[in-house]
Amino acid sequence: MTEQQTARRFPVLAIIAFVLVAALLLTLAILSTIKGVRTAAADANVVRVQDGQTLVVNRDGTEETVTLAGVMAPLPAGEGQDPTVDHCLAEQSMANLAGLLEPGDTVRLEYPEESDGPDGSRLALVHHGGRVTNTQQVEAGLAVPLREQSLEQFGSELREAQETARTEEAGLYSPAQSCTLAGQIAPAVTVLQDLPEERPESAEAADAQIEAVETAVEQGITAEKVFATIDPEGGSLASLAWGQDLPRLQERLDGALSSAQSELDSLKSTRNVLLTREREEKARQEEEARQAELERQRQEAARQAEAQRQREQAARAEAERRAAEDRRRAEESAKAEESESATPTPSATPSSSPPPSSESASPEDSDSTGDDD
Repeated sequence: MTEQQTARRFPVLAIIAFVLVAALLLTLAILSTIKGVRTAAADANVVRVQDGQTLVVNRDGTEETVTLAGVMAPLPAGEGQDPTVDHCLAEQSMANLAGLLEPGDTVRLEYPEESDGPDGSRLALVHHGGRVTNTQQVEAGLAVPLREQSLEQFGSELREAQETARTEEAGLYSPAQSCTLAGQIAPAVTVLQDLPEERPESAEAADAQIEAVETAVEQGITAEKVFATIDPEGGSLASLAWGQDLPRLQERLDGALSSAQSELDSLKSTRNVLLTREREEKARQEEEARQAELERQRQEAARQAEAQRQREQAARAEAERRAAEDRRRAEESAKAEESESATPTPSATPSSSPPPSSESASPEDSDSTGDDD
């Protein structure tokens, strides 16, 4: 083979190799796209909603149970089962789905290639009112995207909806809901943020603040226990909802607990100082009260002594008055007796002379006799 022939064959081989590589890349791209294609669709009417991710539809006269594809919603705890973080907002999730899909509503169902769902249901994207219900549940924070998506292209939409819910603190991301992870650390953080800036002025006020902070610490410790149950890489509802938030929330909680401990130490120190002051003030007041009572008793004793002296003086004065009165009367009596003894007693008194006898003539009789003569 000549050098000229070899030179002509090299461009041909290069072209063939380029075509083969391009064909291979195109095939891979097509296969990758096909993997995310929604392979089937059907219209149906809503019969009822069973929970936050499951509904029953009537499709061509046959009832079919449909599970929202690509998402997981909190489900109610089973009978006799204690609720856990994985059951958080289960009732709200069901109520939200029931509000989106009412009985009789017409929906468009899009099934992925692998549409087998839990408990014999079928996985589907549910279209209603120009929206995808799966996405609406996630946007409301009442469902979370699964890690493995049967519809790869739709997975990005669900993750965007989850970020919206997280940013807006909706549903499972709300600190106002006590069962959410954010809600379990929010009380501790809120109490610390709402502590009055003024230091307590009494031991009682310090005790009240200490109690509030200790309550917040207990809530924070409870939240820490919840952290320990969540695997950031796991497939549970808690892991899917809060796995990404764990470092941020843990840091926030650690900061709150650290601040709480510092605040507790400061409040306890303040309380001890206030208790000492209050004890000293109480002792001072008690001593003042004791001295005041002694002074009162002294004054009362002096008053009683003065009253007794005055009574005795009055009694002596009264006795002297009576004695003087007795002397005066005695003197008057003596004088009266002396006066009576110095005056002569008459021989006869008119009252003591005897009455005239019947034989004696009265002057009138004498007069009448003279007249007769």
